[in-house]
Amino acid sequence: MKQRLRILFITLSLYVASCKNDFNINGPAEDVYMFNCILRNDTSVQYALISKNYYTDNGTTPAPNSIEQNIKGVIIKIYTNDSVFVMRDTTIQVAYSGNINQVNCYYVKNLIMNPGQVIRFDATSPDGNILKSTIRVPQISYGNFSPNFPQIYRPADPTEFLPGYQTKPYYSWNWVGATEESTTILSLPQLEVYYKKYDAGTFVDKKILIPLALYYIVDKDRNVIPVNVELSFNRSCVTTLEAVNKAMQDISGNDPYKENYIITKVDFSVISLDPVLTKYYSANNTYSESFTVKLRQTDFSNIEGGKGLFGIYYKFSNPLVVDSFYVKSFGYRYAPS
Repeated sequence: MKQRLRILFITLSLYVASCKNDFNINGPAEDVYMFNCILRNDTSVQYALISKNYYTDNGTTPAPNSIEQNIKGVIIKIYTNDSVFVMRDTTIQVAYSGNINQVNCYYVKNLIMNPGQVIRFDATSPDGNILKSTIRVPQISYGNFSPNFPQIYRPADPTEFLPGYQTKPYYSWNWVGATEESTTILSLPQLEVYYKKYDAGTFVDKKILIPLALYYIVDKDRNVIPVNVELSFNRSCVTTLEAVNKAMQDISGNDPYKENYIITKVDFSVISLDPVLTKYYSANNTYSESFTVKLRQTDFSNIEGGKGLFGIYYKFSNPLVVDSFYVKSFGYRYAPS
């Protein structure tokens, strides 16, 4: 889960990276605009940060107070199909390293993204400098697994065995598009049970994650040990019926009033980072120890006319067919949302 939390704060990380005193003093002495924006489909508000670094006359690295952290008056437009979204400036509070920081940025609401969609932006500064970039939303294809929850095992010869629940439910997915994208998109699968708990006179929405594994190994003492999923290029995962049952039991724990719990839906979801965001994340977090020389964060840029990152964090959710009898076996109610 630490990997996932890092994703959630990656927008802030880019902001901090943009303000670091980290420049190539051997390069040309030019003022540089930096634009950072990670579009997410799990929120209704998108944010962008644009700053500028002023170099000294002799080309040496600028002092921290020469970094203008948010340029005012920039016109930022995001294009999706036939729609144009214009971002507005605002100030938000962000918690980072135990401190609350005031961050000046730009935002836009209700930007809709669809799988396979091409999205582009352009930003025009007050002095006429133009930054732009184009990206594409990943597109998923699910494997041939049972869409039921729990997964149902149907024998080839029903006269030999009766149908039952899979003891090791298996899930898989792939990426539609260019072949190389299968190894340039990091992803993280999740099996999510959504439910409502009656508390203090009202129902509260909650969620529990069922543990998923890449595979299982058996140690010398014959203990079965899961190799847990994480952000990776793997495109399959497995769990056990035992893990599913335990998660369902944990929803209510020792609470004797099982009827106060309502299961509303179960999703098999896949969180994905587009190829640009995957490249940035891989080098700075996942595989940093494998590099002899750590790549500079400012080298990760897909912004024409400046520096920075324009990428996509996209969560795909595939609703499963819930077995109401299975839900009721725990004493819970089932009311699909």
